[in-house]
Amino acid sequence: MAKLLIPEDSLLELNDRVVFITGGASGIGRATAELCVEKGANVVIGDINPLPADLPESGKLKYIQVDVCSWESQRDAFIQIEEWYGHIDHVFANAGRGPTLDFLDDTFDENGLLAPPNLRIINVNLLGVISTLRLASHYIQKHSEHRTPGELGSIVVTGSVSSFQTFSACDYTTAKHGVLGMLRGFGSRLEGKVRLNAVAPSWTDTGIIAKEFVESLGISTQEPVVVARSVVHLFGNQKCHVEAIYSMNGNYWEINKAEQGLLRAVENMLPDAGNEEAVMQKIAAMAAAG
Repeated sequence: MAKLLIPEDSLLELNDRVVFITGGASGIGRATAELCVEKGANVVIGDINPLPADLPESGKLKYIQVDVCSWESQRDAFIQIEEWYGHIDHVFANAGRGPTLDFLDDTFDENGLLAPPNLRIINVNLLGVISTLRLASHYIQKHSEHRTPGELGSIVVTGSVSSFQTFSACDYTTAKHGVLGMLRGFGSRLEGKVRLNAVAPSWTDTGIIAKEFVESLGISTQEPVVVARSVVHLFGNQKCHVEAIYSMNGNYWEINKAEQGLLRAVENMLPDAGNEEAVMQKIAAMAAAG
């Protein structure tokens, strides 16, 4: 892993760029919204919950109620933002729900038969993110003439330390592994069109699990603004694509593409394995050629 330094004064300005943040009414999303406003962006928060009283709408901050589990709700939000500003530059697909411990508990329907699993966490934390990414890739590319030559808009998705470590909240970890898979699966398809990156925070005081409870277990937490800095860093740095920034206790590491990152670790572990991406690129080229 490559350790990063992201002091706040190193973050680039986002003057008049339009930023859409799902799950932006609290926690990491809220901290990112506030930091983007400080950096000059026009920010739209999409959340199923209303804005808290101490985060009012302003000339630089708007709110849309969004249910990320609904394609129509998300699509309508993107359409509204386009009507307001004429373009969208950066999207933070951040809406999510916290871990559960009951995914494998048996529940039964009215006939006494085993009921299907509750997929609410996967619907929000993975399928909702996929919908956000699909819409974002379309709308970011749709209007680019206002950007400087060579400047690409970007998407940042929220993973977790559970994207790459064992974490026995079954549905949550499945979803967060899926987010890392999205980064790797979509990245090459978006190359040169939209930059795609991820953040993967460790324990962060988002309110999903009480800070006091986590710290009573001897685990330290970080403030949401720590993660927000990594998001804004990825928005502004045109060199960042298919990178995942892990944050813990205010420190940062790039864990995906770095010299000692996850991809290189797999290459070193399996030196004789085939390059599956090279094969996929050949298949795609053949398909495009007809």
